[in-house]
Amino acid sequence: MNNEESNIKLELSLLDNGLDFILKGIDELFDDDYVIREYSSAIDIGMSSYKYGVLNLFSGFLLLLKERLARHLPELIFKGSIKDVKNKLSSGKTPNTVDFDEALEKLEIGPKFTFSEEELKLIRDIQNVRNTFEHYKISVNKYQLWTNISKFLHLIDKFLVDELQINIEESPESLELQEKIHKIDSVWRRVEKERRKKLDQKIKDKINEFKVSRDRVIQELEQEYYYSKGADFSFTNCPDCYHETLITRGEFEGICTNPECGSGHPLTECLRCGELTPGYPWEQKFCDYCSDWIDQQ
Repeated sequence: MNNEESNIKLELSLLDNGLDFILKGIDELFDDDYVIREYSSAIDIGMSSYKYGVLNLFSGFLLLLKERLARHLPELIFKGSIKDVKNKLSSGKTPNTVDFDEALEKLEIGPKFTFSEEELKLIRDIQNVRNTFEHYKISVNKYQLWTNISKFLHLIDKFLVDELQINIEESPESLELQEKIHKIDSVWRRVEKERRKKLDQKIKDKINEFKVSRDRVIQELEQEYYYSKGADFSFTNCPDCYHETLITRGEFEGICTNPECGSGHPLTECLRCGELTPGYPWEQKFCDYCSDWIDQQ
């Protein structure tokens, strides 16, 4: 297909269609004010956001179920038996795709996948709210609805990772919504776990490098600090041995120079003075000095 044809033709795969609905639902539910506040209450979310958030999330979720079926056998996404579906397709007809209930049945028969009773109840609750929004008037407790939506988002994320091998925050379409996606507890826990793992490994590598040239590294640090600030180098307190022996190797990697300790720690900037202190870079913390100052106020 040349560029002109691709500009004329609208194409969206089953998976991309599902992800697009999911991302639209997230965009509706987590508004810009939510991102700025870094928290939200169920009552902060407007009715329109709830409505289109639920409609998009459930539509996207159903498409993800179909994607899982299609990966096992393409004909499974259509209503009816495999034989009937193949006959219709061979004659040039496009059968109707499965609804939610038939998707569940075929998931159990084909890929051998089932949701737990608790998960099914949650999905049914979301489905009922979705149907009410779409076909009738609605009266619902915002706190209960937000609790169910939060659990549903966790379920969607788990299904994407376990069954489709997709991290939603890494999809190209999600780049503009990164902050909102990271507000989903289950997504952030998974992202943070992976970040911790990578940084911890980086620190281990730094420790191994440091052991080879310990004296030289310390001497270079002391000289560099003295020439830049005109003072003796100040070490950071090590959380393990409680000695002022922690140095910075890299941007946020700390290594204890005490030979009897030799531990490594991630570092973050103190919220008050900006000095590095033990903690992961994305965590908000105060250094010991500023913590003592705050306690004395």
